[in-house]
Amino acid sequence: MKLAADIADSFLFAPPAGSSVYSAEDLCRPDTARAVLDPFISQHKGEDPAAVISMWSQWYFARLLPAWTKINLLHGWQLPAAPQSIRFTLAEGGVPERFILAGQGEAIRPDADIFARFQPLVEEHLLPVCLTLSRLSAIKPGMFWNNAAIRIAYGFTLAQELAADIGAASLLLSSKTQPDGTINRLFEPVRYVNDEEGGAKAIRRLCCLRYKISDTVYCPSCPLLQANRRKTRCRG
Repeated sequence: MKLAADIADSFLFAPPAGSSVYSAEDLCRPDTARAVLDPFISQHKGEDPAAVISMWSQWYFARLLPAWTKINLLHGWQLPAAPQSIRFTLAEGGVPERFILAGQGEAIRPDADIFARFQPLVEEHLLPVCLTLSRLSAIKPGMFWNNAAIRIAYGFTLAQELAADIGAASLLLSSKTQPDGTINRLFEPVRYVNDEEGGAKAIRRLCCLRYKISDTVYCPSCPLLQANRRKTRCRG
């Protein structure tokens, strides 16, 4: 019962009446993805295109990934991940709002390691989406992977707060490579440095470029802020 409630809190299985619905498949090719992003892009005319597309991706990942990850870790449950199995609506501002799943998913095999559990999400969904957004923005895909990984890391936090054992699962974010030796694109989305008070401060691996959008400030975890602080200390 708790599993069903957790899924229902974050996902739909049918689109809201009267809403326009897009498929995650639309984000797997630049031509169809551009049409999805255009409402948001048009509201930020004159702004840095890469920064605008990065901001849109953060909405997309934030609406989808923390809840998907929490349910996977907390309940041992695999929700649909393939692009053709996921649709979404857009809010009035052009950002993703509600995600609609093609089915309720299935229990995860007890012997499946964390990389196998996340393989459909990473390889079938995030890989083509990040590559498409990279092509539209004319910047390397690493920033979009970082945007996604940070939201997955937040899903880890949500699961841990609900007493999920994430010990073995932590390799998904702490290992540089996957079990087959290939690069792990989700590796270490944030690093921790000592702040002025002697505590630990989380710093993103890559800047998301939000500071390039008018009336938007650096986020507290921006690596550029950390670099500027180091330069200031060196000059002092």
